[in-house]
Amino acid sequence: MCGRFTLIAEIDYIAELFDSVGSMNITDNYSRPAVEMPARYNIAPSQPVLIIKNQIDVVQSKKNTPNMQLAQWGFIADWMREPPRSLIINARSETVLVKPMFRGAIEQNRCIIPATGWYEWKTIKGVKQPFYMSRDMSKTNNSLLAFAGVYSRFMAADGSEIDTIAIMTKPAVGMLKQVHGRMPCLLPQEAYKNWLDGWNIRGRTAVELFDDAEVDSLKMHAVSRDVGNSRIDRVHFIDEIEVEGAVVKMPEPKAQLSLF
Repeated sequence: MCGRFTLIAEIDYIAELFDSVGSMNITDNYSRPAVEMPARYNIAPSQPVLIIKNQIDVVQSKKNTPNMQLAQWGFIADWMREPPRSLIINARSETVLVKPMFRGAIEQNRCIIPATGWYEWKTIKGVKQPFYMSRDMSKTNNSLLAFAGVYSRFMAADGSEIDTIAIMTKPAVGMLKQVHGRMPCLLPQEAYKNWLDGWNIRGRTAVELFDDAEVDSLKMHAVSRDVGNSRIDRVHFIDEIEVEGAVVKMPEPKAQLSLF
């Protein structure tokens, strides 16, 4: 699953990478995003998160263009009369096409959740130890990750509306399997446009856009257990700490011998 993540990139950089604008920006040229998002080191379920989604309820010239806004992390389907009893923060990619909760959203209401890393927990000697996964900047010049997600606009009984999201997950691959059995669905940059295009790209095609190769540019390390407290948000949460027997380093792949 994905239950905590970080976003510490500048808002202008995020807007440029996703070619998006802020929904509150009413200027003609959309030169600067109006959405504000401070650096966050411990984003937790039920909190507001930054998302990128295509605009739908706008003039024709702006339709199907990336839009940056805030939404609540905890999915509520638009057909529900009241929020579910348990917060729904993840959607499994293996079942999203058939689950009543998500099968409408995966067709047209897809979004991207920008992140600079995420946390997972592994039990070591009876203690739950958090690990932080992020880009290895020695392998890439892009610090941002793109989590695939689905969103819904829920209308409460009093007529108020709220946009909600769930982060999509899949079975973990590579070194990530050492910490947790699942991981966020990661999108490569070349897939951003198609993932957001609910007008022309069907859900069954969209779920094939996730790229396991994104894991090759990641690194992970143990961090302070303080991150488990969702009421605290501190810079030091992403700092590496030493934990005996934390993870086994993945061996480098051996060169394949030639037959000739």
